[in-house]
Amino acid sequence: MKAVVCEEPYRLTIATRPAPVRADGEALIRIRRVGLCGTDYHIFAGKHPFLEYPRVMGHELSGVVEVPGDSSLQPGQIVTMNPYLPCGGCIACRKASRIAAPPSTCWAYTPMGACASSCPCRSPRSSMPPR
Repeated sequence: MKAVVCEEPYRLTIATRPAPVRADGEALIRIRRVGLCGTDYHIFAGKHPFLEYPRVMGHELSGVVEVPGDSSLQPGQIVTMNPYLPCGGCIACRKASRIAAPPSTCWAYTPMGACASSCPCRSPRSSMPPR
């Protein structure tokens, strides 16, 4: 699979990476669109305190379900993904404030982002009816 990899601050490459493997509770999504935000800029600029290189950036995405896993999604369904994965126990989760969640619960801090052909997602949401 092709992916845009931030090898180190200010250096992006297009690389061939192994196809992602979907874990239990995840759907495999073929990426169609990726939004870049301040987190991605900080990763690119080397100013993000919680991560290491190399990494595939991108955590704001939409795409098409390839393998729905054990979800109610259907293959071919268009989805978006919430990058904040609730742990249920931290103060942010207890206050329903996912944006303030600790780094370990935000998909933005995982090494496999959405600037790739496909990625596994734990929290995809349907944005369109099945085709």
